[in-house]
Amino acid sequence: MLSMKNISRVYRSDTIQTHALRDFNLQVEAGEFVAVTGPSGSGKSTFLNVAGLLDDFNEGEYILDGTSVNGLSDDDLSRLRNEKIGFIFQNYNLIPDYSIYDNVDMPLRYRGLSAKQRRSRIEHALELVGLASRHAYLPSQLSGGQQQRVAIARALAGEPKILLADEPTGNLDSLMARQIMDLLKEINKKGSTIIMVTHDPDQAREVNRNIQIIDGQITDYSIYAPVSKAQTANQETLSI
Repeated sequence: MLSMKNISRVYRSDTIQTHALRDFNLQVEAGEFVAVTGPSGSGKSTFLNVAGLLDDFNEGEYILDGTSVNGLSDDDLSRLRNEKIGFIFQNYNLIPDYSIYDNVDMPLRYRGLSAKQRRSRIEHALELVGLASRHAYLPSQLSGGQQQRVAIARALAGEPKILLADEPTGNLDSLMARQIMDLLKEINKKGSTIIMVTHDPDQAREVNRNIQIIDGQITDYSIYAPVSKAQTANQETLSI
């Protein structure tokens, strides 16, 4: 599903260069739920930006769902990102003046889908996260946990091959965080591949594998549960 080989990302200024990733190697299989941990400044965010095709890299090879991203144009990268990747952000990134329905719909409008196709996906995604009855609400009318559920629905509606979650429970209290983590685990059980950056060691122990990054390199792997055959078989689509 995701393969990075000898990836390096260097940020340069007039006086200094910073190696955010150095000789970074990672393989994520379809159906895995992977946690990425490490101290602030370790390279977690850079890894997620590179994985999400939001940032480029200086050296190495990155293959996403069988497609090498090396040398792709900006348009091709945007198309690949829109078709293959779903993002879940810590701050939800919802448009405050748009209804829940329209927030989920927004990325789908760039896919060339008909209104009927979009409506089917939106209704299904909102049903999955338990917010179908609140499709006309504005984000301000929802709790933090509900807003994060909308963000998850927005990611799932695109039927991506992989979900990238950046501290998805970081702004939530413990009860809401538990609910969101349980939802992500349920989504993963249905076949979704998830990579989640987190500072929470307890959450990191709940997934298939925990990867620790320090100084731009993977320093430790911890495997907690195998990927089931059912998960891998269901990974063809996120229509769950």
